[in-house]
Amino acid sequence: MDEFGPLWGRAITAELCWLDTDGTPRALATTPLLDRGVPCVALPYSRAAEVAGLRRAGRAGFVVTDSRSVPDGESGLGCTATVEVIDDTEGDLFTVELLGQELRKYPPSRALADSPLLCRENWWWLPRIVVRLTGIPRTVPLTVRTDPTRHALLVRPGEDGPRAATVTVPGADGGNSADDKAAPGPAVPLRPLGGGRLHGDGTDALVFGHDYSIPDLERWETWALAGTLRDDGLVPDHRRGAPDAELAPLGLWQRIRAQHRLASRCKRGIVAAAKHR
Repeated sequence: MDEFGPLWGRAITAELCWLDTDGTPRALATTPLLDRGVPCVALPYSRAAEVAGLRRAGRAGFVVTDSRSVPDGESGLGCTATVEVIDDTEGDLFTVELLGQELRKYPPSRALADSPLLCRENWWWLPRIVVRLTGIPRTVPLTVRTDPTRHALLVRPGEDGPRAATVTVPGADGGNSADDKAAPGPAVPLRPLGGGRLHGDGTDALVFGHDYSIPDLERWETWALAGTLRDDGLVPDHRRGAPDAELAPLGLWQRIRAQHRLASRCKRGIVAAAKHR
């Protein structure tokens, strides 16, 4: 943790990965934060459905692989450990310990919570699902991703939780839909960025990539291929997003509609969480 904590604290973006109860690998892109020195993420309730399985998983991987978040000449890192999932439905933990960090790292949050007035108007942005590392972590070096359209994170089951590696996906094409959809077809070849072979054994696997607009992060697009890892390729059965997704700034009406959708999803998630407490 002595090595991982400082990198997590400096990083702008990161990946959170875990295994659902049926062993299916999952991942999402997130903003890395520190809760009194402990690595964590603070997800808005719009993402509650995405991380439902994480609540039962017990273990997760915190990963930094994007070259823009790793100092030159250093490797990325992945840290696997037990996690606790905290429903901060009042936003107290987030506001006191984490909001300042997010405002520095994630510029879109400034339009929602950069002043007391904005915090009152956009109260739904402050309640968070906080995922915090606990226990004794296992840290491994990972080759950094330098090409967001061809480099991705590979997540598959390991002995003690998700096992992460970075790979090249030649000619990656995730489609153009934001929703999961069937994508049967021939195996997609994968090449480990650090060299060697994958030796796929027929287990479920996920290839996950993301890219964002610089320096505003207004557009943060993800793509994924899910399927079976065989030999040195992934036989896909689902896909989501596209590695070459548009990162141009949103127009005024697009911003307004996007914020309305975000607020609606957050409010629904907060209400659902409060009912189950």
